[in-house]
Amino acid sequence: MNESPLNLNQIKLIDQINLPTIEKHHLRVLAHCLETFKVMPQKESTKDLPSKQEQLDWCASNPKIFKDRQFILVLLNQFTSAAFVLQEIANNLKISPLDLTLDDLISDALRRSSKDLG
Repeated sequence: MNESPLNLNQIKLIDQINLPTIEKHHLRVLAHCLETFKVMPQKESTKDLPSKQEQLDWCASNPKIFKDRQFILVLLNQFTSAAFVLQEIANNLKISPLDLTLDDLISDALRRSSKDLG
């Protein structure tokens, strides 16, 4: 678990939320991407999400994945999808994407889930 950008308490919190399993999985992936974006070095000090080049540079410098091109392609696609959702949530909250918290992501997931039911 110590390899994940999410800590055990965050993972347990997500697991305890009253959401369908697939929504919990989506929330974990989104939170994982957000925390990963927060640790990626950026050329400019900004609260914007890392650029595609910065994401690629991070992957290329990560000793756990830099040799696995297939995984990097899948991960970069996941980052692209997550960035779109994170930007949308941040826009709704009128904050920068890197200022989002797990609580923000949970609130958004619960809001979307209640809209789907109603």
